[in-house]
Amino acid sequence: MRHQRRHVAVSKRTPITGIAQLGACLIVGLVTYAMPMASASGENPALDGAFQKLAKLELGQGLEILHPVRQAVVQSRTDEKVRTDLEARLTAILQGDATDLAKDYACRQLVIVGSEPSIPVLAELLANPRLSYMARYAMEGIGGPVAIQTLQEMLDKTDERQKVGVVISLGRLADGGSVSKLSELLGEEDEALREAAAVALGRIGTVPAANALRDFARKASDELRNVVVDAELQAAKSLCRRGENQAAASLFESLLSANSERVRATALRGLISAKPPESLAMILAGLAAEEPWSQAVAADCVVELKKPEEIKTIASAVPALPVPGKIAAFVSLKGRPHPAVREAALMSLDRSKVEVCTAALGALVASGTAEDVSTLANLASTAEDLQLCHAAFETLRLMTASGTNKAIIALISEARTRHPVVVKCALARRSPEFVPAFLKAAESSDATTRLEAFKALEIMATEKEAESLAVLLGKTAPGEEREVAGRAAWMSCQKIPDPTRRSAPLLAAMENVDSEGQCAILPSLARMGGEQSLATVHTAMQNSNRAIRDAGYRALANWPDATVADELRDIAETSEVESYRVWSLRAYARVVSLPNQRPPQQTFEMLNSAMKLAMRTEDKELFVSRLGSVRVPDALALLVSFLDNGKLKESAVPAVFTLAKGLSQSHPDQAKTALEKVQPMTKDAALLQQIPAVLRDIETRKRREKK
Repeated sequence: MRHQRRHVAVSKRTPITGIAQLGACLIVGLVTYAMPMASASGENPALDGAFQKLAKLELGQGLEILHPVRQAVVQSRTDEKVRTDLEARLTAILQGDATDLAKDYACRQLVIVGSEPSIPVLAELLANPRLSYMARYAMEGIGGPVAIQTLQEMLDKTDERQKVGVVISLGRLADGGSVSKLSELLGEEDEALREAAAVALGRIGTVPAANALRDFARKASDELRNVVVDAELQAAKSLCRRGENQAAASLFESLLSANSERVRATALRGLISAKPPESLAMILAGLAAEEPWSQAVAADCVVELKKPEEIKTIASAVPALPVPGKIAAFVSLKGRPHPAVREAALMSLDRSKVEVCTAALGALVASGTAEDVSTLANLASTAEDLQLCHAAFETLRLMTASGTNKAIIALISEARTRHPVVVKCALARRSPEFVPAFLKAAESSDATTRLEAFKALEIMATEKEAESLAVLLGKTAPGEEREVAGRAAWMSCQKIPDPTRRSAPLLAAMENVDSEGQCAILPSLARMGGEQSLATVHTAMQNSNRAIRDAGYRALANWPDATVADELRDIAETSEVESYRVWSLRAYARVVSLPNQRPPQQTFEMLNSAMKLAMRTEDKELFVSRLGSVRVPDALALLVSFLDNGKLKESAVPAVFTLAKGLSQSHPDQAKTALEKVQPMTKDAALLQQIPAVLRDIETRKRREKK
């Protein structure tokens, strides 16, 4: 009982028999409080003032005026003198002519600081329709025999809603001594009172309470039947918590025939808890049952099993269960690293039963071993059902058993078993252990496997694999595989710590490959940049072999910075080969617009001049998009002029918006004019939302500048 240690002891020879006697106790208590209160009042004028304001509290007033009271409540947790004084002040509020709102507030604080002497004062409010609820709330918070006895006595002194409230409070206090009085109320004509009494008996949950509910259930009206059943369930659960399993089991068994599936499910769940020796047999029976609710209850119980021998018993029985039971069991056994779970799951990998097989694969994530990798890889690679392929893949990806990675590496390394799905799975596990195996897979005779291996190496390779990747790149055929291999080699070379050595693996590989290999390596080499790479590219551009020469020009178009800008411009102007002119012009537009230290106006002039060389619409559109990042008014004016060009309008609209937004602070008038022109031209939802916002920002800044 809260505050029991600070309560005034009551002699056993002076039993409390009524509110009058409790009132007498209160008088004695108040006399006891009188001197401390006077002393405290003199020492804490802020608290005195707060209580004076509290007495007149009305709706609409801020509670900040009661801050000293809240401070005292906090202090009372560690200071008995403060608690005693505060309790006396609060009970005085309840007894005086304070507003109802003030008394409501006082009740709330008595939940924290109240003790037995407050109970008689609170009891006086139980018949008050406006304050009964908060008075009961405070009494429930104080608790103890005196609060319970007072509430029991108030059953005869209250009626209607206030009496229902007292019954509710007795239920919340869960005192077995109230069962007799509450049982009598089950025969009352007031349905709300009968309902409250049934709920209270369920909360009390003793054997007598359960018996009373069972007797009442036989004659309860249809309107109350659900309430009584719920109360019986709650009582049965309380009996279980008290260790009275036999009584609980009897009550749960009586509810197994209820009409509601929810009730039957709850009863079965409770019965399994109430009969530990029979729990596993009941769980298996539930899994084998036809009713989904029974399977669900049993599956929930499996999740809660902790003992290895219990898990073994359930897992060993799974193969004999019907299909729904197997699925429910495997889902519940997921995460259990038990050999019996593994054995049952492996026995259930029947491809014809997709749902069972999928559930079994989920259970193998924790229970599977390295020995199962081959089986899982085969299933992931060859199953016709996509769901099974995905489930097996996920099991391989997530398996935590020791040796799993080594088993996957062994599969990748064996040419006869190598499969792209296994490579994908290895990548998904994100372990550096797999990188050597990826290099082997990149030499597979299977094109799909090679492609997946290069994709994996693009992500996982380090600088240590740069030389090997450069050699492999030289062996690739034109197409997607070469593009992916090129990226993998480039990414690996980029990780070499010394920038001057990053192109070395690719340069070395160039010395030992044929013309086709040179064509494969040149684009990645050019992306590395540097003098040596540029010299090699220039050599290729002069090669008599047309394929190598084309690769050289394309490689130059891959150059990572503007150091080759003048050369690109010259090729775009003078080359007799159209493809060289196009590649170089587009590369020029790219490198010139990269972040640089030159003045933006110079960048604009370079782009504007080169754009005149563009013959194709797609090349002009590239220049338009690049001009959108050059923040000078001339660029914006040029882009706005393209809005009237039918072929360039579509690409000019977003470029105008981007540049106008960038210039909205430095050149607000020009930006505003451009935005207002482009606004009715666009159908893009994002632009239609953003353009008005930029225009508002421009106007807002103008108004601020005028002020």
